[in-house]
Amino acid sequence: MKFLETSRLLVRHFVAEDAEALFNVHSNPNVAQWMGDGKPLTYERCVKWIETSLRNYQTQGFGASAVVMKSTDEFVGCCGLIYDPEGIEPETPEIIYSFEPCWWGRGLASEIVPAMLDYGLKHCGMQRILATIAPENLASRRVVEKAGMVFDRVEIESDGLPSLVYFIEAVRNR
Repeated sequence: MKFLETSRLLVRHFVAEDAEALFNVHSNPNVAQWMGDGKPLTYERCVKWIETSLRNYQTQGFGASAVVMKSTDEFVGCCGLIYDPEGIEPETPEIIYSFEPCWWGRGLASEIVPAMLDYGLKHCGMQRILATIAPENLASRRVVEKAGMVFDRVEIESDGLPSLVYFIEAVRNR
């Protein structure tokens, strides 16, 4: 089900058939280095990720989702809002995104991240959304800053490595 659209991209719920495309993205060491423990995902983990996302759509109304090119319907990556039970603030949703490296540098993250943040804050009623980024991931830092997220602090993750924590909050009417 499509639920978000930008000028070039469509965001839709994952379907089981996305497992191969998700694996193609997340088995790539260049992508994996910026996610989780930095290790490429197995096909089985991608299948489980999709299963978890399908449950999250039902129970929370949001989750990780497929990002496809509007003009070709080509799977180019994923983006979403998730709760990370092992994360820095497990009770606060976090934005995640990743793309096939052949799409890097084309502004896709800068296009989809603000739209996803807006979706979470306005449609899902979230009050605060986090992003956790490796300090050396300059491209992601620029993406979230351009989207209006604010640097909050450095945290040491469970793997002992630092993460930069950014956030955005819903505008409160006074």
